[in-house]
Amino acid sequence: MNLREEKLSYKRMLLLLRRDIFSGYKNIAIVIAAIAAILITLDILNFTLFNGGSDPEHHISTFATILFIGGFIATSSIFKEIHKQESAQSYIMLPASPLEKVISRILISNVGWLVLTLLWYSVYSFVSAGITELLAGQHHPMFNPFRGNMFLMYAHYIVLQSVFLVGAICFRKGHLFKTLLTLFIVGVFFSIIAMLAVRIIFAPYFTGFFAVDQTQMIGPMFENLPFRFADNIELLETISNVLYWALIAPVAWVITYTRFREVQLKDAV
Repeated sequence: MNLREEKLSYKRMLLLLRRDIFSGYKNIAIVIAAIAAILITLDILNFTLFNGGSDPEHHISTFATILFIGGFIATSSIFKEIHKQESAQSYIMLPASPLEKVISRILISNVGWLVLTLLWYSVYSFVSAGITELLAGQHHPMFNPFRGNMFLMYAHYIVLQSVFLVGAICFRKGHLFKTLLTLFIVGVFFSIIAMLAVRIIFAPYFTGFFAVDQTQMIGPMFENLPFRFADNIELLETISNVLYWALIAPVAWVITYTRFREVQLKDAV
């Protein structure tokens, strides 16, 4: 893999983005309309049959659910075109480099989905407020996408979404479920490693494999712990933040690009 040999044309990128966006806009519009109708119906039922009240955090939790779950589902199928025999050949023949194709799908699945969700949910909250006020006499506060903590949510989505992007290109079928299963296995693996590390570091203070001897953890003995976690908590937090915010997404994008080239050269030919 040599990125220097890749051709990157902004004009081609715009044409490719337009092609990728408009190829499935009808289905997206139908899904958005269906979700909005369901949410409005639930709001009406909440205010009338269930005597529910206005909740200032209603739109925050609902928006987060749609952004993350919907984004993960959409991302998991973003490369389905190259995994299908009937469409792989025509996709490969598109006049665009592999780098341009990967960048297009990255932009659509993270920034594109984020902007789309923000736009339609903002419109939905306005329409929902009018309908529920008319039919039920009350409504939830309007959705505000510019609250301080919202930007942190957007950043988390960009990072976590990149992991599902890798699953989308690495797995031929069942992308979402295989990605979730892989994440579960990785989580279990690192949990076991962490427990073993704790067991080794604090070995003098365990009576069994994981049973802590409380008599040794009190009094002067506590001052002689071989590892002062409290003194290193800031360092550990810094390391974890760097790994999370600076490495996960870029590494996932590189893996996606590398795997895309392999799929294009081998599996789709």
